[in-house]
Amino acid sequence: MTTNPSDRLRATKIVFLLVAALLISSCSTGEMEFSVSEQALKEGPNQAQSTESQNSAPDESTEENAPQQTVIPENPVQETAQPIPEEKEDTADAELDCSQEAPPNISYWPYRSPNGDAQNLLMVDARLGAHFDFDRFVLEFESNPAGNIAGPPDSYSIQWVSQPPIQFGSGQSIEVQGPEYLEILLHAYAYNRGPIPSEYSGLTEIQATGTLNVTEAIFGGEVEGKLIWAIGAKNRTGFRVLEIPDPPRLVIDICTSVSS
Repeated sequence: MTTNPSDRLRATKIVFLLVAALLISSCSTGEMEFSVSEQALKEGPNQAQSTESQNSAPDESTEENAPQQTVIPENPVQETAQPIPEEKEDTADAELDCSQEAPPNISYWPYRSPNGDAQNLLMVDARLGAHFDFDRFVLEFESNPAGNIAGPPDSYSIQWVSQPPIQFGSGQSIEVQGPEYLEILLHAYAYNRGPIPSEYSGLTEIQATGTLNVTEAIFGGEVEGKLIWAIGAKNRTGFRVLEIPDPPRLVIDICTSVSS
């Protein structure tokens, strides 16, 4: 059977039209539903675009409430040294006030003396004594003529504390008879740092004899040029600290009672 060319052309057009109709039908949006928000209708296209930009921006309030990362500086700030007075009051003749409990007596502590390490003298003796209206505790030190040091170590902290003072090194409480405790912290040595080694060989536990307030004094050790003593007492009273240069002695007079 011979096919007419015009018939073949007509059939090709029909197939093309059917394919086109199918494609249009598949892409039709006639059955889809579209809705426009009331905000877009009210604001218009330009304002709607601006609102969308704001919504996509980071929430600043959220960023403010977010936990902040701690930044550690590469070069930490050094501790500022305590201002040192140009002249220190002479305490060799300090008065003893037994009318009330004495406040802390602090000299330069925890900082060193203006004389530095030269003021850290070697402790050579410790003793207790009884007087008429006060008990006396004495720390004696080796002189340092080469360093031109005339007196005892002058960087210290002496004060009443509610608990037994803590030993240096071990961190344990000093076993001293109370019920009151006088803590003595001092920039000084218990062993010699010089070419000829020597160590403190005096008493480290001193029992009171004849004293009316002080019960005993216990040495709590030395670490890095700082040493500690603990004095046990019956009552918190007034006390005074005397710096006596020859021989170098730090003297602590503790009132036997608080007088009215």
